[in-house]
Amino acid sequence: MVASLVGLLLCAACAKEGDSCSGTPGSCYDKTSHLVCVSGKYVLETCKGSGGCNDTGKTLLCDSSKAAVGDGCGHEGSRACASDGIKELRCRDSKYAIEWSCRPGCTIDDSGNPKCLPTGEVGDVCRADSIVCDGKQQTELTCVNGRLEAHRTCHGPLGCVTEPGGGVRCDRTLALEDEACTEEGTGACDMSRKNVLVCQGGHYHTQLHCLGPLACELPGNYTARCDKSVVEENESCNEDFAASCSTTGKQVRCTQGKFAIDTKWKPKKGEECANRYRVTFETAKFEAR
Repeated sequence: MVASLVGLLLCAACAKEGDSCSGTPGSCYDKTSHLVCVSGKYVLETCKGSGGCNDTGKTLLCDSSKAAVGDGCGHEGSRACASDGIKELRCRDSKYAIEWSCRPGCTIDDSGNPKCLPTGEVGDVCRADSIVCDGKQQTELTCVNGRLEAHRTCHGPLGCVTEPGGGVRCDRTLALEDEACTEEGTGACDMSRKNVLVCQGGHYHTQLHCLGPLACELPGNYTARCDKSVVEENESCNEDFAASCSTTGKQVRCTQGKFAIDTKWKPKKGEECANRYRVTFETAKFEAR
C-alpha cells in the first residue's frame, strides 16, 4: 500500500502539460500555476494573481485573476486582467486571449473578479465577434480579421455608450455630409443642426434646409424634425399645399413642386404670413448590439 501511494505521488510530481490524464492533481505545479485535466490532457493553468497557487490547505487555491496572453487556463470562458493592466483576457481553447482593452484599465474587485469597461482603438487586436466603443466614445468599432475597424460613427449627443457585457449603443441622430450609412431613407441632423441629411445610396446627403427658428430638432423619439416655417421662394417641395413664410416675410404654398407666393391667402390685420410647417424623418435607432 505504501509503495502504491509513493508511486501515485511520484506520478503526480512528474506530470507535465500535455500528458494524458484522468483527474486534476491537488497540488501546485509551482508558485504561479497548477495542472488541470481538460479533455483527457493536462493544461498548465496560470495563477498569476496576488494569491498565486496555494496548496497548503485542504483545497488547492489558484488566483487566476491576472494572466498573460497565451497563458494556459482550465475553464473555458474564464476572465482575467492582462499583466499590462489595460486589457481583459478570456480563456479560449485552454489559452488566454485578448478580449478587449479597458477604460481606464482592468482592475480586480473584492471578489477577485476582473472589472473592465470595454473600449478599443482602430487596429487593436480583438476577439472575432467583439464590438466596442473607441476611447472618445464617438465611434462604434467591430472586429474584422482579428483587428478593430470603424463600423459607424456616433455623432449624436449620447455618442457611443458601452452596455453591460460589452455591447454598445450608437447615437446616429447627427451625421456628416457624405458619411457612410446603412439604413436607407433614415434622416439625421447635420452637425450645425440647420439641415436634414438623408441616407441615400449608402451615404448621407443634405435633403432639407431648416431655416425656421427651431432649425433641425431632435425631439428624442428617433426622429429629426426640420423647421420649415421659413423657406426660400421657389424652393423645391414635395408636400402639395404645405404653407410657409418666405425669407422676405410673404406667405408661400407648395405648388407644383415649388414654394410660390400664395395669392389666395387672406392675412389678418398686420399679419404677413402664418404657419407651423415641420417635416419629420425617422433616424437610425440608438440600439444595442
